[in-house]
Amino acid sequence: MTIEDLVRRGSVQRVPVDERAVERLMDDAQRHLATASGAYEAEDLAGAFQLGYEAARKSLTDLSLGRGLRTRGEGAHATLIEVIELEYSSVPGVDVVTKLDRLRRTRNRAEYAGHWFDPKEVVSGLETARAIVLWAQQALDASTRSKQ
Repeated sequence: MTIEDLVRRGSVQRVPVDERAVERLMDDAQRHLATASGAYEAEDLAGAFQLGYEAARKSLTDLSLGRGLRTRGEGAHATLIEVIELEYSSVPGVDVVTKLDRLRRTRNRAEYAGHWFDPKEVVSGLETARAIVLWAQQALDASTRSKQ
């Protein structure tokens, strides 16, 4: 599968790069991680997990939009993982991105099937989310340096 295949399928749309949106998404991701820690401390386990997931997803959306690619339609979050793996395959550590799918599936169970979280699961999810956001920030920084 290539990006062009995803575009033809209608799962990905080419869009102009909006640098302000790119900055805002990474800022949101960082804030969501900080807020997730507070939610965990307040024993809002579902909220903490959701915020961790959103932080990771937004950091990857940031990278995708930075390349002028927006996922769309049903399965957009799963497609986002595919886009990042294709576009950033040469960036060391890209394998951390695949872990977002586990978070996505757990989040979906919580949203649509009433999955209850235990603290260890949330701690693990937040660690994964932090690793994804850190990797995305490093990939963004490397991409920015290469443009200069």
